[in-house]
Amino acid sequence: MTGDTVGKISEEYRKKRVKRIKRIIIFLLLFMIILPTVLSVYLFFKVGDLSEKIDSLMAEKPQAVTASAVSEEPEKAKETKADAKSDSKKEKETDVSESEEVKKVYLTFEDSPSTQTKKILKILKKLGVKATFFVNGKTDDYSIDMYKQIVEDGHTLGMHSYSHVFDEIYASKKAFEADLDKLYDYLYEVTGVKSEFYRFPGGSGVQGTKAKMKDLIGVLNKKDIAYLDWNVLSPDIKDASIPQKKMIKELKKEIEKYDVSVVAFYDSKTQPMTIKALPTIIKYLQKRGYELLPVDENTAPIRHNQ
Repeated sequence: MTGDTVGKISEEYRKKRVKRIKRIIIFLLLFMIILPTVLSVYLFFKVGDLSEKIDSLMAEKPQAVTASAVSEEPEKAKETKADAKSDSKKEKETDVSESEEVKKVYLTFEDSPSTQTKKILKILKKLGVKATFFVNGKTDDYSIDMYKQIVEDGHTLGMHSYSHVFDEIYASKKAFEADLDKLYDYLYEVTGVKSEFYRFPGGSGVQGTKAKMKDLIGVLNKKDIAYLDWNVLSPDIKDASIPQKKMIKELKKEIEKYDVSVVAFYDSKTQPMTIKALPTIIKYLQKRGYELLPVDENTAPIRHNQ
């Protein structure tokens, strides 16, 4: 093969190679131009399709709510506007299902004030809970501050006798009334509150008293003072050394039995477990959707003598 022939072959091979490279480059350029265009078109139609689906779902949502509302009790149609607003407010305030009624819990503390009262008030304030304190008559500066703090924090100030000495309080109708008036007047002098609620020392089912309970209730009725017992008794009242976990477990078990629970705690230095268990109990009840309330004129009375 001559030199000219070899040169021609090499030149042709080079040209073919250049053409092949050009075709590859052109193909790559076209691919890079066409692919984004195709993707853009695809995404455009995809977004449009999704938008239509969203619009469809939004249009169907009111229909689903309406259908659900129609399937509910026919009696709801008879509710007044005020009732409807009240129900709406309750639904917003609790996360329990619509089929369940909100259970109520009244936390009550007896024998206040004590060295524990300030700690109890701090716990209640931190957790946003209002409670009820059935107090005795104590005249020291700390107790006076506690009476005032109970009222200032929005709790209910109830009465639990001035002296809490059974033989004196229950000696006669006259003795009971004298003790009641003494505490009532004292609390009004200290706090400016006319207490409207009373808890009998030992409860309204107390036995072995000289005075008849019906006569003592008559004294309260005459003064427009309501009395209230309890249906849940804190287990540390019977056993001050009860372990914290056991106390919490027993309280949960008892409270869950009732739609309305009135829980009796002792506000006393001899019941230190109350302070330790109280935060856990409150958080548990709040999480479960219970409504924690102070005693007021709307509270259904729980009475042991009835």
